[in-house]
Amino acid sequence: MTGWITDVPILDYFVTRRDIYPYYLVIEDRPTPAEVVVQGVRAVNAASTDYLGLSADPGVRAAASRAAAEFGTSCTGSPMLGTMAVHHELEAELADFLRRPAAMLTMTGFQANLTLSALFGSGHTVIADQHIHASLLETTRLGRAEHRRFGHNDVSHAERLMRAATDKGKIPVILTEGSFSLGGDLCPVPEFAALTKRYGGALIIDGAHDIGVVGANGRGVGEHFDAEEEIDLVTGTLCKAFGSVGGFVAGSEKAIRNLRHYGDAAMYSASVAPPSAAAALVAVRTARARPELRAALWESAQRLHRGLAQQGHRTPAWPGPSISLAAGEPEQGLKAWRALLDAGVFTGAFLPPSVAGDQVALRISVTAMHTADQVDRILEAVGRFLPPRPDAAEAAAN
Repeated sequence: MTGWITDVPILDYFVTRRDIYPYYLVIEDRPTPAEVVVQGVRAVNAASTDYLGLSADPGVRAAASRAAAEFGTSCTGSPMLGTMAVHHELEAELADFLRRPAAMLTMTGFQANLTLSALFGSGHTVIADQHIHASLLETTRLGRAEHRRFGHNDVSHAERLMRAATDKGKIPVILTEGSFSLGGDLCPVPEFAALTKRYGGALIIDGAHDIGVVGANGRGVGEHFDAEEEIDLVTGTLCKAFGSVGGFVAGSEKAIRNLRHYGDAAMYSASVAPPSAAAALVAVRTARARPELRAALWESAQRLHRGLAQQGHRTPAWPGPSISLAAGEPEQGLKAWRALLDAGVFTGAFLPPSVAGDQVALRISVTAMHTADQVDRILEAVGRFLPPRPDAAEAAAN
């Protein structure tokens, strides 16, 4: 009996169109750290956010193998019931790296953001960017605080909402991202930090796409803007720059203590698997010790942005490693995705409502493992199959 399941016509249509269906595909092989085989096609992997290429690092892989042999494959329960030494080492390493008093692990980055709802009470107003990730949107819904949305990176709009909150006796909390993975731009940390100081609020930033990548030492947008101490709490993931699986929250001892005891998303989930924690620990240490990985990433990112700009594509002011290009209405956009794959370039496809308006966005990402030739192959395929759309609305996350 399936009558109780809501029909989604656009989903029903595209699931039946296997030729242009871009999701849940089997990665059949990884011939090199920057290539995949998908549906028999060997392609440059421009869909990955393994920014530093650490998921393929021999030391990271060896650490996972050793941890599996020593600790087993799972903790099989909540972190409240006890974790392995490797988990505590990783939390200490993250806290030290991010210059925070404390850090706690979660099973995923999504869950790291969900735990934040435990900090939001009836005396708060959460003021969130219009383009925040789904995990942050969910935490605003879970918490007991009222919540409002401001236009993307619109400092003036955020200030109006903060003033309204304080007028009602509420403590305003700005909730945003450090680097927006679809829009490709950075959060204006200094401006938001000034607002939270002025209105007696707090600033929480999800660093999923900037921690490990942005800043002279990879500590994220706070370091980039020389404003780390102005950010009250940061969340992040281990599955992007750190090549593993898991999430984390880093901040004051009091905030982390409260999240450990009241953050349901972490308390009632299993701990990060020991092999994943061990892999992440070595990955964080490797990222800290090898700045040349970030240098290689930025070289590829700048090459990608220069090439796209020369083709006439609109590019953000900040040349980040991920950029999204409008690809037309759903069927047209997914046909472009397929054409790129057939040409040997594997990209990520985002359909409404994951992106604003009615345009499909194709996200192109580069990593430290991409060669100049591979970036040029991406650009050549985009030039053939994804022409600039100056009349299209910018692809940006809702």
